[in-house]
Amino acid sequence: MTELEIVVPDGHPRQRLENFAADNFPQIASRTQARKLAKKGAFLVNEASAMASDWLNPGDRVQFEPPPKPQHPVFELALEVPVEDAHWALVLKPSGLPVSGNRHRTLVRALPFNLTPSEEPDALAVPHTVHRLDIRVGGLMVVAKTARAQVALGRAFEQRRVEKRYRALVVGRVEGAGRIDVPIEGREARTRYSVVQHTPSYSMGWWTTLDLWPETGRTHQLRRHVASLGAPIVGDDLYTGEVPNIRKKGLFLYSIGIRIEHPIAGEWVEHELDEPVRYETRRRSERRRFARTPS
Repeated sequence: MTELEIVVPDGHPRQRLENFAADNFPQIASRTQARKLAKKGAFLVNEASAMASDWLNPGDRVQFEPPPKPQHPVFELALEVPVEDAHWALVLKPSGLPVSGNRHRTLVRALPFNLTPSEEPDALAVPHTVHRLDIRVGGLMVVAKTARAQVALGRAFEQRRVEKRYRALVVGRVEGAGRIDVPIEGREARTRYSVVQHTPSYSMGWWTTLDLWPETGRTHQLRRHVASLGAPIVGDDLYTGEVPNIRKKGLFLYSIGIRIEHPIAGEWVEHELDEPVRYETRRRSERRRFARTPS
């Protein structure tokens, strides 16, 4: 552990410790983080334990001792990392892998095995995911490597300044493009959609490949919204209703695109993936089956 020390300079206005720490220690990105650290006893002022709300005066000696890094075992799973720098990364989460949790096999436990440690002074002890993907959904995830990036990226998601695109294969024939505006658990929820292609199906009539852009972030929003069109996602086991479905081939929902501001530089970053190979494999299989079936 490294202890850091700053003496409040002459002429500095009176300021609470939480504000001073967030402004002067690069390892601390916000007052909220400073408050949490103070509760853990990370600060001394003039050799005495200090609270986040304590007032500082010129000449006070502020010592900060960052908490030790957690020693969780690393999950040695190779991940694709299409974008990475000292502050953040985009990684591909495999379908079926939980993002986090009290278990060894998680995306978070695999991040140190795949990402280069940041040399920035506010580097996080462990890279931090700043949004969620359901365990059965794979694709692009945003990861912060520094405290400043964590705050900036979290704020971007909170303020809905991130555009995400998903590829889904659904049961039924959906036409054209539009917006689904159906509240979820009493809260507004909006999703844009656009048809990519149609696939004839002997057992289900049609399959439709859709691109989806969630404009809000409710639980299972995309699965619920396309089900409200009468076209549940292939492989869904919760929002199928009376529609026949295939539940043994995985959930056909994948995060294939994102547009977001770089957390430090500020320029817009856009990254897109091809859809997973299994999408065309399933469509081809269904087309062949349809063609072989007598009318």
